[in-house]
Amino acid sequence: MGLCRMSDESIIKSSVLLDNKFVTDYMAEADEIQLKVYIFGLYQCLNPVIADNTAAHFCNSLAITEEQLLSAFEYWKTTGLVNIVSYDPLEVRYNRVRSVDVSGKLYKPSKYTEFNTQLQDIFPDREVSQGEFLKYYEFLEETRLPHEVLLMIASYCVNYKGYGVRQQYVLAVARSWYDSGVRTVADAEQCIAKQEAVTEAMRLIAKALGKKSAIEIEDRQLYIKWTQSWGFDLEGILFAAKQCKNRGGMTRLDSLLDEFFSHNCLTVTDMKAYTEEKQDMYDLAKDVTRIIGVRYENLETVVSHYVCVWLSQGFDKKAITLIAEYCFENSIRSLSGMNAAINRFYKQGCVTVQSINEYLDQLVERERKIKAVIEATSSSRMVTQSDRDAYALWLDWGFDDEAILYCASLAQGKPQATGYITKLLSRCKDAKAFAVADVKTVLAASPSSEDKNKTPGQLERRYTKEEMGSLFGDLQNYDDIEI
Repeated sequence: MGLCRMSDESIIKSSVLLDNKFVTDYMAEADEIQLKVYIFGLYQCLNPVIADNTAAHFCNSLAITEEQLLSAFEYWKTTGLVNIVSYDPLEVRYNRVRSVDVSGKLYKPSKYTEFNTQLQDIFPDREVSQGEFLKYYEFLEETRLPHEVLLMIASYCVNYKGYGVRQQYVLAVARSWYDSGVRTVADAEQCIAKQEAVTEAMRLIAKALGKKSAIEIEDRQLYIKWTQSWGFDLEGILFAAKQCKNRGGMTRLDSLLDEFFSHNCLTVTDMKAYTEEKQDMYDLAKDVTRIIGVRYENLETVVSHYVCVWLSQGFDKKAITLIAEYCFENSIRSLSGMNAAINRFYKQGCVTVQSINEYLDQLVERERKIKAVIEATSSSRMVTQSDRDAYALWLDWGFDDEAILYCASLAQGKPQATGYITKLLSRCKDAKAFAVADVKTVLAASPSSEDKNKTPGQLERRYTKEEMGSLFGDLQNYDDIEI
């Protein structure tokens, strides 16, 4: 007996305090006997060492049987408000009252009485806490799974992980199974059967991966996904596993199989071809970045954003490295700049080394001809883009190089010589004179004598607003056309 205790009279005259949470969350769900037992038990807790603190005294005081007493305490055990420490003799420990409010929901204790008992039986070595129960309730309320299914999953997890498995793990497995379509006891039994059937296959996969730790439930679930959802056979999975040996385990294998699946490589033959092609792409990415002088720690972006696209456009590997060399020689030192050059060749239909060289030869020859035109005007300046545009326009009009060079000779010493050549060729175009002999004839005629024969109305033509609107409306359709 303790050093100090209250007198019997003090105990009788003191008050039994009920927690407000008990009143709001628990009282309405309990029946009359359960409420009597709980409150009388609180009264007895004021002095647990007195002689009347026994099951017999409870029964006599409340006019109930021992079976009713035990049933009442079993009920309060399911709510987490008490723990039954011993059944013989009966010993009960009262716990702090906790709210059963989870995410704004109230769960009726009577709804989960049997579930709580069966779940506790799965974990005989420890007490399942009220907080754990509430998490299970929340999952069951959300998914509407039968209680039996969740109990089967919990038992399955214990069989593989031992009694120490935590509630978070059980619910993670339950969520995975639910997402895969498990809804009934039959579904759960079928899922367990599938898990058990992959034991030997998982042993081989673990060996190929160099995995020494135990095979987990999650590993078996992955195997079911690979084979039944994605369509891989064991041979294909083992091939992929060998690529991941001692590098990332199951997580890396799952990622690699996902990559194979996204590229429709489901057989070993397809996987080998894709793997070799992928390695070639990485080698090409290394060559390109080295040639143009850029450095990437991770070439995955280079491969996915550039190399894959270039290859899909039809460029061969030698053509791509040739363009990289061309870019370096022309001070293009970025992948975006090289990509612009690639697109230029693509628009010209040049995707092989031969076609690229032929196109470049044409550009060199064109540059030589434009340079000859500039020199014919007695100038030694460099060729500009404006010269290239003008030369392309003259060719588009139908003039050959001989006629263009003749007009260039007439532009010697003229300011804005390129524009002067354009004026001369425009006059010849109007006269439908394109051959050099006809050009000479047209240009030999005196412009002033021709103008004298024209009336002022012919020299100065005025257009209406409607006519000009039609003209510029048509021109808007050609804004994006390259000349």
